[in-house]
Amino acid sequence: MPASRKILIIRPRFLGDLILATGLTRVIKENWPDSEISILAESPFAEALEHHPDLKEVLVFNAGRKNNPLYLWKFYEELRRRGFDITLDLFGNPRTAQMSFFSGAPARIGFDLRGRTWAYTQLAPPSSAPLPSGRRPVVEAYLDQVRVLGMKAGGPYRSYLKVGDEEKGHVRKLLGRAQLKPGEKIAVLAPGASWPAKHWPIEKFSELGARLKAQGFRVLAIFGPKEKKLVEDFKDRMDKDWILIQQPSLRGLMAFVEAADVLVSNDAGPMHVGPAVGTPTLGIFGPGEPEVWFPYGKPHRVLYAEVPCSHCALDACPLMACMAALSPAQAARQVMEMVGLNRAKNS
Repeated sequence: MPASRKILIIRPRFLGDLILATGLTRVIKENWPDSEISILAESPFAEALEHHPDLKEVLVFNAGRKNNPLYLWKFYEELRRRGFDITLDLFGNPRTAQMSFFSGAPARIGFDLRGRTWAYTQLAPPSSAPLPSGRRPVVEAYLDQVRVLGMKAGGPYRSYLKVGDEEKGHVRKLLGRAQLKPGEKIAVLAPGASWPAKHWPIEKFSELGARLKAQGFRVLAIFGPKEKKLVEDFKDRMDKDWILIQQPSLRGLMAFVEAADVLVSNDAGPMHVGPAVGTPTLGIFGPGEPEVWFPYGKPHRVLYAEVPCSHCALDACPLMACMAALSPAQAARQVMEMVGLNRAKNS
Protein backbone atom coordinates (compact mmCIF):
# COMPACT_ATOMS: atom_id res chain seq x y z
CA MET A 1 0.00 0.00 0.00
CA PRO A 2 1.49 3.42 -0.96
CA ALA A 3 2.77 5.47 1.96
CA SER A 4 0.91 8.66 0.99
CA ARG A 5 -2.58 8.23 2.40
CA LYS A 6 -5.32 10.30 4.04
CA ILE A 7 -6.05 8.60 7.35
CA LEU A 8 -8.87 9.25 9.81
CA ILE A 9 -8.53 8.08 13.42
CA ILE A 10 -11.91 7.83 15.15
CA ARG A 11 -11.72 8.16 18.95
CA PRO A 12 -14.52 10.51 20.11
CA ARG A 13 -13.97 10.22 23.87
CA PHE A 14 -12.81 10.19 26.65
CA LEU A 15 -9.85 12.44 27.45
CA GLY A 16 -7.41 9.72 28.53
CA ASP A 17 -8.32 7.42 25.64
CA LEU A 18 -7.96 10.27 23.15
CA ILE A 19 -4.55 11.24 24.53
CA LEU A 20 -3.39 7.64 24.27
CA ALA A 21 -4.51 7.64 20.64
CA THR A 22 -2.04 10.45 19.86
CA GLY A 23 0.77 7.92 20.17
CA LEU A 24 -0.62 6.19 17.10
CA THR A 25 0.00 9.28 14.99
CA ARG A 26 3.72 8.99 15.61
CA VAL A 27 3.73 5.31 14.68
CA ILE A 28 1.94 6.14 11.42
CA LYS A 29 4.34 8.96 10.61
CA GLU A 30 7.34 6.73 11.28
CA ASN A 31 6.01 4.16 8.82
CA TRP A 32 4.36 6.47 6.27
CA PRO A 33 5.97 9.92 6.61
CA ASP A 34 3.89 11.45 3.81
CA SER A 35 0.51 10.43 5.23
CA GLU A 36 -2.07 13.03 6.24
CA ILE A 37 -3.68 12.19 9.59
CA SER A 38 -6.93 13.55 11.01
CA ILE A 39 -8.62 12.65 14.28
CA LEU A 40 -12.35 12.69 14.95
CA ALA A 41 -13.19 13.62 18.55
CA GLU A 42 -16.05 15.07 20.53
CA SER A 43 -16.09 18.47 22.15
CA PRO A 44 -14.61 19.39 24.63
CA PHE A 45 -11.96 16.66 24.33
CA ALA A 46 -11.00 17.71 20.81
CA GLU A 47 -9.40 20.97 21.99
CA ALA A 48 -6.62 18.98 23.66
CA LEU A 49 -5.29 18.23 20.16
CA GLU A 50 -4.78 21.85 19.09
CA HIS A 51 -1.29 22.58 17.71
CA HIS A 52 -0.50 18.86 17.38
CA PRO A 53 2.32 18.65 14.80
CA ASP A 54 1.32 15.25 13.37
CA LEU A 55 -2.30 16.18 12.64
CA LYS A 56 -3.64 17.79 9.51
CA GLU A 57 -7.03 18.36 11.11
CA VAL A 58 -9.22 17.63 14.13
CA LEU A 59 -12.84 16.93 13.21
CA VAL A 60 -15.25 17.76 16.03
CA PHE A 61 -18.42 15.73 16.49
CA ASN A 62 -21.22 17.40 18.45
CA ALA A 63 -22.47 14.59 20.71
CA GLY A 64 -25.36 16.78 21.82
CA ARG A 65 -26.82 16.48 18.32
CA LYS A 66 -26.11 12.79 17.79
CA ASN A 67 -29.83 12.01 17.47
CA ASN A 68 -30.50 14.79 14.99
CA PRO A 69 -30.86 13.14 11.55
CA LEU A 70 -30.10 16.35 9.63
CA TYR A 71 -26.91 16.98 11.62
CA LEU A 72 -25.77 13.38 11.13
CA TRP A 73 -26.46 13.50 7.41
CA LYS A 74 -24.39 16.67 7.00
CA PHE A 75 -21.63 15.31 9.24
CA TYR A 76 -21.35 12.06 7.27
CA GLU A 77 -21.43 14.02 4.01
CA GLU A 78 -18.51 16.10 5.27
CA LEU A 79 -16.56 12.96 6.16
CA ARG A 80 -17.12 11.55 2.68
CA ARG A 81 -16.19 14.85 1.02
CA ARG A 82 -12.74 14.76 2.63
CA GLY A 83 -11.88 11.62 0.71
CA PHE A 84 -10.19 9.57 3.40
CA ASP A 85 -8.35 6.47 2.18
CA ILE A 86 -8.30 4.73 5.57
CA THR A 87 -10.32 4.92 8.77
CA LEU A 88 -9.20 3.45 12.09
CA ASP A 89 -12.11 3.03 14.50
CA LEU A 90 -10.45 2.87 17.91
CA PHE A 91 -13.74 3.22 19.81
CA GLY A 92 -15.83 0.52 18.21
CA ASN A 93 -19.34 1.47 19.28
CA PRO A 94 -22.32 1.46 16.86
CA ARG A 95 -22.03 5.20 16.21
CA THR A 96 -18.33 5.12 15.32
CA ALA A 97 -18.90 2.08 13.13
CA GLN A 98 -21.40 4.21 11.20
CA MET A 99 -18.87 7.03 10.97
CA SER A 100 -16.33 4.67 9.51
CA PHE A 101 -18.75 3.22 6.99
CA PHE A 102 -20.23 6.52 5.83
CA SER A 103 -16.76 8.05 5.43
CA GLY A 104 -16.57 6.03 2.23
CA ALA A 105 -12.92 5.16 2.85
CA PRO A 106 -11.82 2.15 0.78
CA ALA A 107 -10.00 0.69 3.81
CA ARG A 108 -11.92 0.71 7.09
CA ILE A 109 -10.26 -0.99 10.06
CA GLY A 110 -12.11 -2.00 13.22
CA PHE A 111 -12.33 -4.56 16.00
CA ASP A 112 -14.27 -7.81 15.82
CA LEU A 113 -17.20 -6.63 17.93
CA ARG A 114 -20.73 -7.93 17.69
CA GLY A 115 -22.97 -5.82 15.49
CA ARG A 116 -20.14 -3.64 14.12
CA THR A 117 -18.19 -5.77 11.67
CA TRP A 118 -20.47 -4.87 8.74
CA ALA A 119 -18.92 -1.38 8.75
CA TYR A 120 -15.31 -2.48 8.20
CA THR A 121 -13.33 -3.88 5.31
CA GLN A 122 -10.71 -5.40 7.62
CA LEU A 123 -10.75 -6.53 11.24
CA ALA A 124 -7.84 -6.09 13.64
CA PRO A 125 -7.18 -9.40 15.39
CA PRO A 126 -5.52 -9.28 18.82
CA SER A 127 -1.77 -9.74 18.49
CA SER A 128 -1.18 -10.77 22.10
CA ALA A 129 -2.85 -12.83 24.79
CA PRO A 130 -5.15 -11.10 27.28
CA LEU A 131 -4.06 -10.30 30.82
CA PRO A 132 -5.34 -12.54 33.65
CA SER A 133 -8.32 -10.19 34.00
CA GLY A 134 -9.31 -10.88 30.39
CA ARG A 135 -8.39 -7.36 29.24
CA ARG A 136 -5.56 -6.20 27.01
CA PRO A 137 -3.40 -3.07 27.19
CA VAL A 138 -5.30 -0.36 25.36
CA VAL A 139 -2.31 0.77 23.30
CA GLU A 140 -1.80 -2.80 22.08
CA ALA A 141 -5.37 -2.78 20.80
CA TYR A 142 -4.69 0.54 19.05
CA LEU A 143 -1.50 -0.80 17.47
CA ASP A 144 -3.33 -3.88 16.22
CA GLN A 145 -5.23 -1.63 13.82
CA VAL A 146 -2.09 -0.27 12.12
CA ARG A 147 -0.48 -3.73 12.13
CA VAL A 148 -3.29 -4.76 9.79
CA LEU A 149 -1.86 -2.18 7.38
CA GLY A 150 1.62 -3.67 7.65
CA MET A 151 3.05 -1.04 9.98
CA LYS A 152 5.58 -1.77 12.68
CA ALA A 153 5.92 0.01 16.01
CA GLY A 154 9.54 0.63 16.92
CA GLY A 155 10.57 1.92 20.33
CA PRO A 156 8.33 2.98 23.21
CA TYR A 157 4.78 4.13 22.56
CA ARG A 158 4.64 7.87 23.28
CA SER A 159 1.55 10.03 23.52
CA TYR A 160 1.96 13.72 22.82
CA LEU A 161 0.13 17.00 23.42
CA LYS A 162 1.38 20.44 22.43
CA VAL A 163 1.13 23.43 24.77
CA GLY A 164 1.51 26.70 22.87
CA ASP A 165 4.06 29.35 23.81
CA GLU A 166 1.34 31.86 24.64
CA GLU A 167 -0.34 29.34 26.97
CA LYS A 168 2.98 28.63 28.66
CA GLY A 169 3.64 32.31 29.14
CA HIS A 170 0.20 32.94 30.61
CA VAL A 171 0.56 30.15 33.18
CA ARG A 172 4.06 31.19 34.15
CA LYS A 173 2.80 34.73 34.69
CA LEU A 174 0.03 33.41 36.97
CA LEU A 175 2.52 31.27 38.89
CA GLY A 176 4.80 34.27 39.22
CA ARG A 177 2.06 36.09 41.10
CA ALA A 178 2.05 33.23 43.61
CA GLN A 179 5.53 34.39 44.69
CA LEU A 180 7.34 31.12 44.14
CA LYS A 181 10.68 30.98 45.89
CA PRO A 182 13.83 30.53 43.78
CA GLY A 183 14.27 26.84 42.98
CA GLU A 184 10.89 25.92 44.46
CA LYS A 185 9.43 22.91 42.69
CA ILE A 186 5.75 22.66 41.73
CA ALA A 187 3.74 19.53 42.47
CA VAL A 188 0.32 19.37 40.80
CA LEU A 189 -2.27 17.23 42.57
CA ALA A 190 -5.35 16.08 40.63
CA PRO A 191 -7.66 14.45 43.23
CA GLY A 192 -10.68 14.05 40.93
CA ALA A 193 -11.85 11.07 38.88
CA SER A 194 -14.84 10.07 36.79
CA TRP A 195 -15.93 7.21 39.07
CA PRO A 196 -16.11 7.07 42.89
CA ALA A 197 -13.98 3.91 43.09
CA LYS A 198 -11.09 5.70 41.39
CA HIS A 199 -10.85 8.34 44.13
CA TRP A 200 -7.91 8.09 46.48
CA PRO A 201 -9.35 9.69 49.66
CA ILE A 202 -9.06 13.46 49.72
CA GLU A 203 -7.50 13.37 53.20
CA LYS A 204 -4.65 11.29 51.75
CA PHE A 205 -4.12 13.82 48.99
CA SER A 206 -3.96 16.60 51.57
CA GLU A 207 -1.47 14.65 53.69
CA LEU A 208 0.62 14.05 50.57
CA GLY A 209 0.56 17.78 49.90
CA ALA A 210 1.82 18.47 53.42
CA ARG A 211 4.64 15.97 53.01
CA LEU A 212 5.67 17.46 49.67
CA LYS A 213 5.59 20.99 51.10
CA ALA A 214 7.95 19.83 53.84
CA GLN A 215 10.30 18.67 51.08
CA GLY A 216 10.35 22.09 49.42
CA PHE A 217 7.48 21.77 46.93
CA ARG A 218 4.80 24.34 46.21
CA VAL A 219 1.54 22.42 45.98
CA LEU A 220 -0.97 23.23 43.24
CA ALA A 221 -4.31 21.38 43.33
CA ILE A 222 -6.52 21.25 40.24
CA PHE A 223 -10.22 20.37 40.23
CA GLY A 224 -12.70 20.00 37.39
CA PRO A 225 -16.16 21.56 36.95
CA LYS A 226 -18.04 18.62 38.48
CA GLU A 227 -15.94 18.43 41.64
CA LYS A 228 -17.35 21.20 43.84
CA LYS A 229 -17.91 18.91 46.83
CA LEU A 230 -14.37 17.59 46.50
CA VAL A 231 -13.06 21.16 46.41
CA GLU A 232 -14.84 22.05 49.64
CA ASP A 233 -13.49 18.93 51.38
CA PHE A 234 -10.01 19.77 50.17
CA LYS A 235 -10.24 23.42 51.23
CA ASP A 236 -10.92 22.30 54.80
CA ARG A 237 -7.59 20.48 54.80
CA MET A 238 -5.31 22.53 52.56
CA ASP A 239 -2.46 24.74 53.70
CA LYS A 240 -2.80 28.49 53.11
CA ASP A 241 0.33 28.48 50.91
CA TRP A 242 -1.07 25.93 48.50
CA ILE A 243 -2.45 27.06 45.14
CA LEU A 244 -6.00 26.02 44.24
CA ILE A 245 -7.14 25.99 40.61
CA GLN A 246 -10.82 25.36 40.00
CA GLN A 247 -12.42 24.51 36.67
CA PRO A 248 -9.59 25.42 34.31
CA SER A 249 -10.19 24.98 30.61
CA LEU A 250 -8.73 21.82 29.13
CA ARG A 251 -5.97 23.86 27.54
CA GLY A 252 -5.38 25.56 30.90
CA LEU A 253 -5.09 22.19 32.63
CA MET A 254 -2.51 21.13 30.07
CA ALA A 255 -0.49 24.32 30.56
CA PHE A 256 -0.47 24.07 34.37
CA VAL A 257 0.62 20.43 34.23
CA GLU A 258 3.31 21.24 31.66
CA ALA A 259 4.71 23.93 33.96
CA ALA A 260 4.93 21.57 36.94
CA ASP A 261 7.84 19.43 38.10
CA VAL A 262 5.59 16.49 38.94
CA LEU A 263 1.94 15.46 38.65
CA VAL A 264 0.09 13.15 41.04
CA SER A 265 -3.26 12.06 39.70
CA ASN A 266 -5.93 9.44 40.14
CA ASP A 267 -6.58 7.09 37.24
CA ALA A 268 -8.40 9.72 35.16
CA GLY A 269 -7.96 12.04 32.20
CA PRO A 270 -5.46 14.45 33.85
CA MET A 271 -3.16 11.50 34.58
CA HIS A 272 -2.61 11.06 30.84
CA VAL A 273 -1.93 14.77 30.32
CA GLY A 274 1.30 14.55 32.34
CA PRO A 275 3.25 12.08 30.18
CA ALA A 276 1.89 13.69 27.02
CA VAL A 277 3.36 17.12 27.93
CA GLY A 278 6.55 15.67 29.44
CA THR A 279 5.83 16.07 33.16
CA PRO A 280 6.83 13.16 35.45
CA THR A 281 3.57 11.58 36.57
CA LEU A 282 2.55 9.36 39.46
CA GLY A 283 -0.70 7.56 38.62
CA ILE A 284 -2.79 6.30 41.53
CA PHE A 285 -4.69 3.13 40.73
CA GLY A 286 -7.43 1.33 42.61
CA PRO A 287 -9.91 -0.83 40.65
CA GLY A 288 -8.29 0.00 37.32
CA GLU A 289 -5.35 -1.94 35.94
CA PRO A 290 -2.04 -0.15 35.35
CA GLU A 291 -1.12 -2.83 32.79
CA VAL A 292 -4.10 -1.73 30.73
CA TRP A 293 -4.15 2.04 31.24
CA PHE A 294 -0.61 3.13 32.13
CA PRO A 295 1.76 2.40 29.22
CA TYR A 296 4.37 4.88 30.44
CA GLY A 297 7.97 4.14 31.38
CA LYS A 298 10.42 6.21 33.41
CA PRO A 299 10.25 8.80 34.84
CA HIS A 300 6.52 8.01 35.25
CA ARG A 301 5.33 5.60 37.93
CA VAL A 302 2.22 4.05 39.45
CA LEU A 303 1.07 3.72 43.04
CA TYR A 304 -0.88 0.47 43.19
CA ALA A 305 -1.57 -2.32 45.66
CA GLU A 306 -2.59 -5.81 44.63
CA VAL A 307 -5.39 -7.01 46.93
CA PRO A 308 -7.63 -10.12 46.72
CA CYS A 309 -10.37 -8.20 44.88
CA SER A 310 -8.07 -6.34 42.44
CA HIS A 311 -8.97 -6.07 38.74
CA CYS A 312 -12.65 -5.64 39.60
CA ALA A 313 -13.02 -2.53 37.39
CA LEU A 314 -15.94 -1.39 39.58
CA ASP A 315 -17.23 2.16 39.25
CA ALA A 316 -18.22 2.23 42.94
CA CYS A 317 -17.09 0.00 45.80
CA PRO A 318 -18.18 -0.19 49.46
CA LEU A 319 -14.78 -1.56 50.59
CA MET A 320 -12.09 0.36 48.67
CA ALA A 321 -9.45 -1.99 50.08
CA CYS A 322 -7.14 -1.23 47.14
CA MET A 323 -7.11 2.51 47.86
CA ALA A 324 -6.87 2.01 51.62
CA ALA A 325 -3.62 0.12 51.06
CA LEU A 326 -1.94 3.17 49.52
CA SER A 327 -0.34 5.65 51.92
CA PRO A 328 0.72 9.29 51.47
CA ALA A 329 4.18 8.29 52.70
CA GLN A 330 4.50 5.83 49.81
CA ALA A 331 3.33 8.46 47.33
CA ALA A 332 5.73 11.10 48.67
CA ARG A 333 8.63 8.67 48.47
CA GLN A 334 7.78 7.88 44.86
CA VAL A 335 7.60 11.58 43.99
CA MET A 336 10.97 12.33 45.55
CA GLU A 337 12.55 9.49 43.60
CA MET A 338 10.89 10.62 40.38
CA VAL A 339 12.14 14.19 40.48
CA GLY A 340 15.64 12.84 40.89
CA LEU A 341 15.36 11.36 37.38
CA ASN A 342 16.04 13.36 34.25
CA ARG A 343 12.96 15.17 33.01
CA ALA A 344 12.81 14.72 29.27
CA LYS A 345 10.32 17.01 27.60
CA ASN A 346 8.71 15.83 24.36
CA SER A 347 9.99 17.63 21.34
